[in-house]
Amino acid sequence: MPVSFRDPDIADGEKSTYSVAIGDQPAVSEIVSIVTVDADDRYRSLLELTMPGDFRMNVEQTFDRVEGALSCRDYRAESRVGAMLVSSEHGNFADTAHLQFGGVVEPFPGRMVPLLGGVTAFRGLEFAKGSKLNADLWLGFSVHWPIEVKVDKKVTLDIAAGRFDAWQVRVRPSFSHINGLLDKVMSGVLPPFVMHFDTAPGHRMLRFSFPTGPMPWNPKGLVELNRTE
Repeated sequence: MPVSFRDPDIADGEKSTYSVAIGDQPAVSEIVSIVTVDADDRYRSLLELTMPGDFRMNVEQTFDRVEGALSCRDYRAESRVGAMLVSSEHGNFADTAHLQFGGVVEPFPGRMVPLLGGVTAFRGLEFAKGSKLNADLWLGFSVHWPIEVKVDKKVTLDIAAGRFDAWQVRVRPSFSHINGLLDKVMSGVLPPFVMHFDTAPGHRMLRFSFPTGPMPWNPKGLVELNRTE
């Protein structure tokens, strides 16, 4: 599988803690992100989400680093309520193939990004105003959607972790290569995801705003950086 993103040169052991709010409700959930460099010089990202109702979700992802570039290698996620397992999913994207729509077994697209993989992978974007990149968002099993990732503009953020200069990035489904009308319909149904990344080297994610569902009345979710270690 060809590599796709730039290696953002993340420091080994980087730890970030985020608050999670849904709609107008106060933030009562938390995400802890830890990125390490393993023996194969790969990034290993661990995300731990805790929410009310004793709900927990752990996501472990591995990213290959090859000659200054970055690609998503695998994904492991598990959710629990208390001690009970609710769901478990695995995805291996490198040096493999999968059953696609249409019944063809082929390798995954080169720019495959799991739903939560953008927290790390998009740190390797070319951060320049107007820069665009097409990728594929993996949702589970054989389901992945083409997306457009666009660096929108540079802004200043005041959040709990401090004041930052940041790049604003918009992520939206993109079906223009299939059908222009379909692309317009999907854009009208599902609002874009909006992410902010630090302009400083490493480009840590600072904020992530996203729809919690496809309906207009579904509230937005907001993830913001609280503290770093």
